[in-house]
Amino acid sequence: MKKRSDKNHEIIVKRRSKKGHDDEHGGAWKVAFADFTLAMMALFMVLWIVHPQTQERPQVGGDQETNPLVDGGIGVFDGASRTPLELDGFPAPVRREAPASPVLPEPSAEAAKDAGNEELVRHIQSSEELQQLARLIRDVSGTVDALTNIEVEVVPQGLRILIKDDQQRFMFQRGNASLDPHFRSLLVALASVLGKVENKLIISGHTDATPYRRKSGYDNWNLSGDRALRARNVLVENGLPARNVLQVAAQADVMPIRPDQPEDGANRRIEILLLTERAENLYRELFGEGYAQAQVSSSGTRYQGPAQAETGAATAHP
Repeated sequence: MKKRSDKNHEIIVKRRSKKGHDDEHGGAWKVAFADFTLAMMALFMVLWIVHPQTQERPQVGGDQETNPLVDGGIGVFDGASRTPLELDGFPAPVRREAPASPVLPEPSAEAAKDAGNEELVRHIQSSEELQQLARLIRDVSGTVDALTNIEVEVVPQGLRILIKDDQQRFMFQRGNASLDPHFRSLLVALASVLGKVENKLIISGHTDATPYRRKSGYDNWNLSGDRALRARNVLVENGLPARNVLQVAAQADVMPIRPDQPEDGANRRIEILLLTERAENLYRELFGEGYAQAQVSSSGTRYQGPAQAETGAATAHP
């Protein structure tokens, strides 16, 4: 509006419109309220998901507790999941397997027929059977954490099982035949396998070349023999038939694994040789009755050969 003054000057008057109360706040509060509501919903969802952790549930093994992909382990959120998840998010079926037990090579039909209802005990013969038995012995040794203490190999005479010390544990206390509990567990595990076959065994004890002698004359020969006999007794006490042990031998330090280092601790060991039938027959030819032998008496030496054993002939030598 323009007004004219008396002095002919224009006066301009500006009038401002009044805004309503609601126009001062606008719609910004609605956005803030929506964000708050969404945050509260998210909080309630998290609390609802985490809530089952406070409920008591049965305790499970340590391996399952730390493995989120096994039945009964830690779930995706709270540990209540009972099935593993595949990568696509769908639950996969859980397979429960019984603990593995020693399983020997499948017997032949004739052996199974002869066994009847009794526990099957059979003779290991072929190289394939020996290899399978070697793998089984390694698996059983692994269950007692003794893979570093055992070596198994197939040899022409059968299966050679070598039990040795490691850097942390000695099989026997120094200077005696006291058996360490760890190695006792290993022998017990071996007895559960070797007791299921009827092959004969030769158990031998070995020492290093460090001289060992007591005032009574007890030396490395006595020590290695006592250790081999101790190993034999533990095997027999835990399932190995006593008739399966064909010989317990003392070897002292005459058969070192490291001939260039005869005093090395690696030479201290117990060896078990599981014989094939052919090797057993050869052994019996050397030491069994009815074969070539010499009998010494005050009247002289009496030699009897294999052919003479059948005819009863004998030759006496002064």
